[in-house]
Amino acid sequence: GKITLVFPWKSDKKHIFLSWKKGNVMLKRKIDSYIRNFYETSRNALLITGARQTGKTFSIREFGKSFKSFVEINFVENPEAVEVFKGAKDSEDILLRLSAMTTVPLIKGETLVFFDEVQKCPEMVTAIKFLVDEGSYRYILSGSLLGVELKDLRSEPVGYMGVKEMFPLDFEEFVTCVGVGERVMSSLRHAWENRMPVDNFVHSKMMELFRLYLVVGGMPAAVN
Repeated sequence: GKITLVFPWKSDKKHIFLSWKKGNVMLKRKIDSYIRNFYETSRNALLITGARQTGKTFSIREFGKSFKSFVEINFVENPEAVEVFKGAKDSEDILLRLSAMTTVPLIKGETLVFFDEVQKCPEMVTAIKFLVDEGSYRYILSGSLLGVELKDLRSEPVGYMGVKEMFPLDFEEFVTCVGVGERVMSSLRHAWENRMPVDNFVHSKMMELFRLYLVVGGMPAAVN
């Protein structure tokens, strides 16, 4: 079945009709391609930062599907993991303890290890340079970091870890998720780059979607 939403915004009683299939929308995020490109061109680890509920964990898990093995350690859900890794002396010790914590096989060259909520275990961020140097697996981290806490963590493994901040869906991501096709988006980019007027019908529909975006916002849960 389908859901039809009606929003009476205009004074002349015109309405906006949007339809999509029931269930969650498959959110297409720009950061997904950024992550893929990062790991294709760099051997370093990557730290994804940003506010809670912006989709960090979801995007990382989706990327993890491209590896034969994916290991996830969440330092909020598993606080004991913080103490486990605090006492590790070197990369060999860390990997030994990691193997003991998970039933997922660690396959050399084909495993992505995901450390989530690393603000709870800053020692892991410091140790990531040793894991990158050891080179058996790939590493990605995420954390909801603010202010001095973020500055302190980001400055630790210089040369071994990239940092990317993630935000809620922007308007382009939003309209793609509600069904605007790439042909329309390409025409809008072309008009912007060449300072040309947008087709009146397309402009009208995009303004309707912009008003919807102002109401719904860009948090993934709300868009879904």
